[in-house]
Amino acid sequence: MAISAMVHHGLTKGQRKEWRRKGYATACLYGKGIEPLQLLVPVREVMDSIVQQGGKNKAVLELNLQNGSNHLHTVRVKEIQRHLTTHEPIHFDFHVQNAN
Repeated sequence: MAISAMVHHGLTKGQRKEWRRKGYATACLYGKGIEPLQLLVPVREVMDSIVQQGGKNKAVLELNLQNGSNHLHTVRVKEIQRHLTTHEPIHFDFHVQNAN
């Protein structure tokens, strides 16, 4: 099942907080052969997929980018940044497995 991700072009601190309240986290998508992208992803869907696949080091996810035309990328989770006190995920780094 592909996770929907929205491409954004820079958010202010207030905008990031508002998206977090709605259940989203910022993310970065990068890899060989593609331009790095800034994304918004639904935290619960990403974390559920990671847990179902046995953890961050084993998880392979499919991201469906919503940026005018839908692009499907197979990615691995490189890093999860968490809030200092709540330990909720606030940022993900995704590495593209195959840029084709």
